[in-house]
Amino acid sequence: MIIKRDFLQANALFGGISDDGINEIIPLMKEEHYSKGDFIMREGEDGDCLHFLMEGTVEVVKKMEDDPDGELHRLAEFGPGDAFGEMELIDIQKRSASVRALEDVAALSLSNKAMYKLYKCDLKVYTMIILNIAREISRRLRRMDAIMAHSECTDLGPTHHHFD
Repeated sequence: MIIKRDFLQANALFGGISDDGINEIIPLMKEEHYSKGDFIMREGEDGDCLHFLMEGTVEVVKKMEDDPDGELHRLAEFGPGDAFGEMELIDIQKRSASVRALEDVAALSLSNKAMYKLYKCDLKVYTMIILNIAREISRRLRRMDAIMAHSECTDLGPTHHHFD
């Protein structure tokens, strides 16, 4: 598969990066393919890269601590243009959830090592990617806040606060 510069630039992870910057990133990315049902990453594993979906869809699933059967619960679904695994590039922790292919998937990965190379050769492009990752994490956190707030209201019923 040929990585198209305009496809990357049209997506949030690479927003604001010039043609030259994208040309520096492309050789650092590794193309990966997964079949329907494959786990691309597993919760609790060490991770060293983010993935950017070119084709196909994936689901993000997590084991719930209070579920004795260890059943996986779907947290999100991502499709072409979406990225996942970006938290590991920021906090260098074990994977917080698993990602499974819902259909055949073509993805690009960008490793910690590749990001370090980018940091050394083009600080501006590196900074834009980190800023874009931070924005995406913030958007996801806001969505989760809204879901949790709705869940709290649904679970607890209406609450009335008096601030006299």
